[in-house]
Amino acid sequence: MILLDTRGLDHPIPLETAFQAFTKLHGSEVLHMIHNREPLPLFDIIANNGGRHYAYVDDDGAWHILITRDGDVDLESHRV
Repeated sequence: MILLDTRGLDHPIPLETAFQAFTKLHGSEVLHMIHNREPLPLFDIIANNGGRHYAYVDDDGAWHILITRDGDVDLESHRV
């Protein structure tokens, strides 16, 4: 799993950084992005480029976004 913590970064750096990391994913790799808010534009970009995501909020209010290119990966099982 590749961890990308974008909390504290100003727009558009989190989106750009996450997309760049997504383009480098191979096979069943999973990108775990942590962000301050729900990155809705990123979800569309990922879907339009053949990826999938699963997002949830932790008890501290941080968003966790799990991203992969592999349709067989169970993203919910990667939840921390």
